[in-house]
Order: sequence, then structure tokens, then C-alpha cells
Amino acid sequence: MKKKSLRVYFVEYEDGRRTGTLMRTWDTFFDRPAPSAYGATTEDVLDELESQLEERRITEQDVVERYLWEEHFETSTVKVAIFPLSSVAKRPVIGKKEIPLLLTYAHCPLAGGGHRVMVPRFGAWFVVEELSLAPHLLRHMVTTSLLGEKPRWVYDLRRVGAEYVREWSPPAITRTRPAARAAEEAPPEQLARVADDLTALATRGKLPRVVGEPALRRDVEAYSLRPRPPSLLLVGESGVGKTTLVRALAQLHAARRRGKTKDAPRIFSTSRDRIIAGMIYLGMWQERCVAIVKELSEEGDVLHVDALSGLLTVQADGASIADFLEPALASGEIRVLTECTQAELERARRTRPGFVARFEIVRVEEPSPEATVELLSHYVRHKGGIAAHAAALKRLVRHLAMLERSVAFPGKGFRFVDWLAQQAAGAGDGKAKTYYPRDVSEAYSRYSGIPTSLLSDDISAGAGELADMLRARVVGQDAACDACGRLLARFKANLVDPERPCGTLLFVGPTGVGKTELAKQLARTTFGGEDRLVRVDMSEYQLPGSARRLLEVGPGVRSLATLVRQSPLSLVLLDEIEKAHSDVFDLLLGVLGEGRMTDASGRFVDFRTTIVIMTSNVGTSEARPVGFGEAGDQEAARASAVVRSVRAHFRPELFNRIDHVLPFRSLALSDVARIVELELDAARKRPGFARRQVRLVTTDRARAKLAELGYHPTRGARPLRRVLEEKVMTPVATRMAEDPTFRDRTVVVVEDGEDAGGRAWVVRV
Repeated sequence: MKKKSLRVYFVEYEDGRRTGTLMRTWDTFFDRPAPSAYGATTEDVLDELESQLEERRITEQDVVERYLWEEHFETSTVKVAIFPLSSVAKRPVIGKKEIPLLLTYAHCPLAGGGHRVMVPRFGAWFVVEELSLAPHLLRHMVTTSLLGEKPRWVYDLRRVGAEYVREWSPPAITRTRPAARAAEEAPPEQLARVADDLTALATRGKLPRVVGEPALRRDVEAYSLRPRPPSLLLVGESGVGKTTLVRALAQLHAARRRGKTKDAPRIFSTSRDRIIAGMIYLGMWQERCVAIVKELSEEGDVLHVDALSGLLTVQADGASIADFLEPALASGEIRVLTECTQAELERARRTRPGFVARFEIVRVEEPSPEATVELLSHYVRHKGGIAAHAAALKRLVRHLAMLERSVAFPGKGFRFVDWLAQQAAGAGDGKAKTYYPRDVSEAYSRYSGIPTSLLSDDISAGAGELADMLRARVVGQDAACDACGRLLARFKANLVDPERPCGTLLFVGPTGVGKTELAKQLARTTFGGEDRLVRVDMSEYQLPGSARRLLEVGPGVRSLATLVRQSPLSLVLLDEIEKAHSDVFDLLLGVLGEGRMTDASGRFVDFRTTIVIMTSNVGTSEARPVGFGEAGDQEAARASAVVRSVRAHFRPELFNRIDHVLPFRSLALSDVARIVELELDAARKRPGFARRQVRLVTTDRARAKLAELGYHPTRGARPLRRVLEEKVMTPVATRMAEDPTFRDRTVVVVEDGEDAGGRAWVVRV
């Protein structure tokens, strides 16, 4: 028995374009028009027809069997006379003008006798005993139907070019799978080892729920319904929903496999690391790639790889996974879904343009703030255990847009909602908490470490108040604290440049005057603790080639790129920047100018939510005030001299990317005396004192003596900590180590010769 196939009735036009209409074996009374398509080439028409037919089959609006034929059609023409509408005395009449037309029709013999005659352009068909009757019947039928009709109807039937019937057997429509291949069939051997069957997971309800816009779902469905879906490259920023698209596609395929369409392809998801895992000997991972290609080509399934960069990464032997996939991609044997950002796409086009050309690029755009709020609202209802007011979600979107710029919406919003749900579950009271705007700010403060005073509009914190917070730990540098307070005010008002770091400051001054301490206090005030301070000693990067170490990635690596990627809300402290090699300055141009760095693996590191502080002592030795004049005037002159020295030392393109150059003045003895109390306050919080309930008290004369011992004209307060450890901490520690009963005591620190007032235990300095 001859295998059935489709029949397409083609009509070519003068410009070379053509239409194709599927011919069907039977009609119903309320039939929709048969699938029809228009295109520049025959392949374009066939692709569109297959898509339409597949869509009807999936939605159960039609069945393929209506379009399958065994008969072979030929075409013939017949001349037909038309008498169109005319007018006599403004009255419509059948005209006397005869317009001859050449009408093409298709015909085929029937197995039981007779002939089927079809006019697809006219939407008519009939069966005749002898084929010779067909011209007479067609003349009568068409002439009668168009008798007295408007002349424009004539043009619908005029012969414009060749008309013919083509037999067609598209694989996606006509192939069938054995009944044993059910939705839970066993995956191929190699794919089972390195990939997850997303379609099977979706069938069992194990895939995360897809929350997305209707347009996104329509795009996924349209891709799935195409007769020969191409390999796709999903391009969008991290968090925008590229992987969600893949999950939605897997869920659609799972639904089709549960229904009547058993041949919907499965989607296997993997990564570069999983493909090469365990492949320790030469040729092993290459052999696995060949086996994967073979299994995909035999089964017609789809391979999802989480990152395009993983496919292009060159292994130790000089080859990449892309080298083994590209021939099969070029021939259409396999289909691959993969993802990348726009920056990664541009880099891939430079390095492997041929491989990128094998994919159809689909751009996944970030939703608008309004759409994001709606998505978050749906997601919150889905999570359960929490509720959020619409105004709270708007504030959350604002916080996330400002402070998590390296991740796109809606992903970063979903991640925060997941964290909120975990917090609610941990509370264990079983009540759903409703979040209002202030609640969201407080929760995000706990989530990010940023104080609510910088997050919430409900809390007032001006530049002066923020500067006072910095002065609590930084002594003698009021001008620098005021400048940093103004920076924090811009940060709170969300008026910082979104395409640069939140602030770029250069602290210039002699050693021991508080440059590093102000950086630490700024990290505490802005990001909640010193653990958010990424400190790099630039004296370690003086040699040629050392700049590469800032970009290193990999397990256990603690480079600048790795640390900032792990903690994008951080303060980056580049100590002694003037000692770095010129290559480091070239690298910093991108960081300070655009807030971005490219690591050793080619991935971007986002610095746009960091504060970058550089320290230097350039020009401080030459900038001491001399001569007569007010102290304020001398200090201003010294600061100007420092700025001139900095401008002369650093390249203009680097200097011009610095927001503020802040000169630090040398400390006076009175400043060091204030620092003594701050250091002793910190010492009182040490675990040893707290565990034994030992209290530390100092007299005014003792603090003055310690300040005198810890002060140096050129090194500032740098020797102070050593003095405190030697003169105060060591004697107390020695006594506590010798006497286990030394508890609940008061230790008094006095100047040598000072009367201790008969107190229990005294330390003399």
C-alpha cells in the first residue's frame, strides 16, 4: 500500500513569490479555510504550512488525516466566460461584455472509478464519472456563480502564473513513534549520565512553576509549533528569565506528550562541567560528545546547555565542545538551546562567528517596573506564608534596581521573595505576615546589610548626620568625613551615576592618619560591616604581568574579580595605589569609568554597586605648610599642593575618573589622645574581658601618657596600637593567665607615679 502524504496546491506570481494551500480529503459544514501560506520560496511556504497544521493538531482543532492522500493529482485548464456587473441608467445589470478566463483545476482518478476534480482557489470540488465532463461543469459553475458580480471578482480567478500540485511528506507531521515510547521512556545512555530530562521532570510536576508574561509564553509556544525549530541562542542579562523560557518549553512539550502528540521532543539540560566531568584520560570527553550527538540525532530531542561560554571554552587539548556540535548543527541533525548575555554574544561573535551563526538569536528583555511589580505580586501569592502590599513591592523594585544592578528583573525579585518566605517559615508561627513599604526596607536591610537609614525614605539622614557617624571612629579628618557624608547622601537619594561605581575617592596623606580607618568606617556605615571591605595591597602588583592576578577565577581563588562578584555590595580599598604597575592602571580605567571588569574567563564583573577607595601618600612630604598665616589658610594651601602633586603623578585619564581627591592632614597629639579612648573602647569588648567580667578604667593622665608614647610626627597614630598592647593588654593578660580566680575585677590604668586611690589592681604606664 502506498504511503499517504500531503498535497499542496501552488500558485506562482509574476514577482516569483507564491502561495500554497493544503488540499484536504473531506470538508465539514462549519469548516475553517484550509491552511494556506505566502512566501518568497517554496521552502518558506512549506515551513509556514507545517507550522499551521501542527498548531491545529496540538490545539485539537484539526486532524492530519484530513490532509493525507494516496492519489496523484494533475492540473488542467479550461476557458470560462464571465459576464460581470454593469450599469444602465444608473441601474445595475448583467453586462454584455464577455471576459474570458483561464481556470486551472486539479484532478485525480479514484480507486473505485470516476475522477475527483478540485478548484482550490475557488474552494470547490466534485466527482465526475468521466474527466471530459469536468470542463463543461466548471464553465457552468463558475459562469453562474459570477454572473452579474462585481468586476473585481474576476481578478480573484485570473491566471497569474503556473499552478501545480506538489506531494509533500514533512518529517515532523508524518513520523510516528512506537507506542512503547511513552512520556516516561528511558533516556538515551549518555544523555542520562550528563543531563536532566526536563520534559520528564515537568510531566511529574518537578519543575519550578513558571511565572511570566503572556507574551513570553506565546513566544515559547510559537517556537515549539514551528515545523523544524532551529537551535536557539537566548540572549539576555542574568536573571531576566532565559532559563525560565526553557522550562516553559519543557512544560509545553510535557503537555503535548501527555496528549495525542506523542512525538514531542524531550529537552535534556546540562552544562560544560557535567559533560566533561570524570573524563580524565585523553579522548574521553570527546568520545562522550560524539555519543551525545548520535543520540540526539537519532531521537530528535533537544539539548539545553546553560551557557554559551561553556561550549566555547577551550579544553587542555585545544578543542572545545562546540567543535563536536557544530557539524551536526550545520546539517540540522541536532538542536541546541543555550544562553548568554549581550557582552558574551559580542565576544563569541569575535572568536567563533561560524558557530554563533548556527543559532537563531532570541532576545529576552527585562520587564518594565510595572510588569515586574505584577510578576512579583503573582509570585508572592504562589509562595504562600507572606503577603505584600502593592506599594511595598514598588519599593522593593526600587531597592533592587538601585543596589543589585548586576542581576536583571524579575530574577532578583524572585530571589528576595524566596528569602522572605524562608524567614517566615523559620519564624514558625504559621501566620502570613503582610509587608508594607517600611517592612520591605527593614527586611532588605537585613538581606543586604545596608542600614535602613540609607534605604528608607521614612528615616531622615542628611549629609551632616552621616558625616557624624563617620567621625565617631575617625579622628582629626573632618573635611574627609564631610566629603564622604555627602557621598552617602547621594547614595541614599539614589542620585549616583548608575553606570559607574557609587563613589570613587582617593585618600591622600601620610601614614597613620586614618585613611584606612575611614574606609573601614565607610564600609560599616554603608554596607553594614567590615566584612564588606575588599582590601587589595597594590604594592603586590608592581611587576609587569601582575595585573592578571586581579582577574583570576577558579576554586579557592580570592582575586579582586572573584571577591567583588561574590559581594557586589562592597567597598573596594586599593591601598598604596601609586605603587601599582601601569597595567593595573589600564585595568582600573574600565572599573572607574564604566563600573565593569572582565575576568580571566571573559565574564563581566560589576562594580556599579561598589565604592572604590584608593589610598596614596603622593606629595605629602612636599606639602607641609611653611611660613606665616592662619592655620586654616596653611591647611588649604597644603591641600592644594597635594592635589597638584596627585594630578602630576597619575595619568590624566585615571585622575579624571576620580570623583574626589581628599587630602588627610597630619595628626596632632590631641587627636591621638582621642584615638586612645576609641582603641580602649574596642579593647574592652574583647572576649577575655567579657568572659571574666573584668572592667578596664583609665585616668586622664594615663590616656595622655599613652597618646604621647603612641604618637609619631611622621607616622601619626601608627605606633599607638603597639603601645596599647605592650603597656596595657600584656600586663592584664599575664595576670589573668597566672590567676584563674582573677574575675569580676576592675583594672585601673594610671600614669607611673599617679595615685591609684587604693584600687584593687593597677596598671602603670
